[in-house]
Amino acid sequence: MAFLCINPKVAMIRLRAGEGLEELTGEFYLNLDKVIEIRMKPVRAEHDGDFCADVLIILQDKTHEFVFRNSPAGNKAKQTLAGYLAEQSINC
Repeated sequence: MAFLCINPKVAMIRLRAGEGLEELTGEFYLNLDKVIEIRMKPVRAEHDGDFCADVLIILQDKTHEFVFRNSPAGNKAKQTLAGYLAEQSINC
């Protein structure tokens, strides 16, 4: 199993479509073995500088949207995810 750990220093998250982004409390573990599709795109111009990537992760049972913070923790999580996707040959 491969898990990606997300905490408040790494990203803001949208757990449900149509709701606003939420500040996480504690750690959120994402099971990458259940990934169907991941879409990674640059952040919108108005968020440039604060965030480094906007990522939609579609799992077998749910979908989450992460906006990775432009910080050492956020950039490392984004790089870890991009590395995993490259190893698994999943386009992002």
